[in-house]
Amino acid sequence: MTAAEAGKYLLYLFEILVGLSVLALGLSITRRFLEKKVRRSMERHIDSLVGKRAMVISDLRVGQVGAIRPLGSPEEEKDRAAKKEEARDKRESFPAVADELISRGRVVRVTGGDANGYLVRPL
Repeated sequence: MTAAEAGKYLLYLFEILVGLSVLALGLSITRRFLEKKVRRSMERHIDSLVGKRAMVISDLRVGQVGAIRPLGSPEEEKDRAAKKEEARDKRESFPAVADELISRGRVVRVTGGDANGYLVRPL
């Protein structure tokens, strides 16, 4: 191998190294941008049901508003089920819509919306 060939190979390696460093910089900037966006979204939805599970209180039909209530922890749900019907506490319910028929008593995942109306999907 001559000195010219060795220099040529070193230039190729240097170009590859520069390309990888530019790629790493781009990925780092993208990651920071996405992390900030996720933090803002989390702050916006901190008091909402988005991303949580809920129980359907009244049937959800396409184009019609139904009602859901947030699910508590398994212990809270067990205590709630053990209470008699008239002694149950009135949990807060929220309006919801779905793209398909979801019957009463089914567990759903809240995928969007706010306290004025949530979009849900069955689990």
